[in-house]
Amino acid sequence: RLLSETTSLLVSHEVMAEEKEESLNSNSKLLSLIRDSLLPQYEHILMAPDPVPAYALKLLVALTEQSPASVSFIEENHLVAVLFQVILEHQDSILGSTMQSVIALLSNLVANKSTNMMLLYKEGLAHHICNLLIETVALYLEADDKSITKTANAMLLSLLDILHCMLMYTANIVRLALQAQKSGTGGDTQAAEDLLLINKPLTDLISLLIQLLPSEDIEIFQNASQCLSLLVQLYGGSSQESMSPENMDSFAEVLKSKKDSRQLKLLLRIIKRLVS
Repeated sequence: RLLSETTSLLVSHEVMAEEKEESLNSNSKLLSLIRDSLLPQYEHILMAPDPVPAYALKLLVALTEQSPASVSFIEENHLVAVLFQVILEHQDSILGSTMQSVIALLSNLVANKSTNMMLLYKEGLAHHICNLLIETVALYLEADDKSITKTANAMLLSLLDILHCMLMYTANIVRLALQAQKSGTGGDTQAAEDLLLINKPLTDLISLLIQLLPSEDIEIFQNASQCLSLLVQLYGGSSQESMSPENMDSFAEVLKSKKDSRQLKLLLRIIKRLVS
């Protein structure tokens, strides 16, 4: 309850700050209180019985949304590893409030340019996101209950956002390494190679993303197609399964349904990369 009320205070403070043309920053008393007194206790709080972790995570979600610089607080208190432990502890309730909050927090972290992405990768980001997407897509495609479908839809979009950020980060590192190599200035190609290797498990998602393309939800189509495009640019058609009859049926279905020329070009580029 205390954490929930603190979250409300944080958001209310942000609203008042906007009205007064002030910014919520690390010098505020509230942020200082959270940083100095609460976050050092967070490892124990996050591993407490439900519903405590859900409230604790909601506070971190609000904190990282309203004050992006607070990402450093999470890193400094060594909470990244704990977040993945929370995922493991709640993997049997993938659509539960705790899992929804931890995914929302991860989404905020990977979208923040100041985040130490390699720290997230070191703790198994690629592995966890891959597993979560596989489970969530299964629920999304099989769910009959509207409430479950809605929750799975929201979770799926958040996970696709995370995946997109991961792939964009990787693509940018690879691009910079190739540019440096081409210009003869050297560059850290080893870092790019290591990152490609770390993210290699994400190629297991290629078929899954193809199966999402015919989705009637335009956001899911857009996110899935963008992630798929980045994956095949980075890795090509990494497995024979990519061109399975089931996947070809999905491509045929989505190509028939789409009229937008840009969407069609993107899909055709993906297919070309898969078969080349």
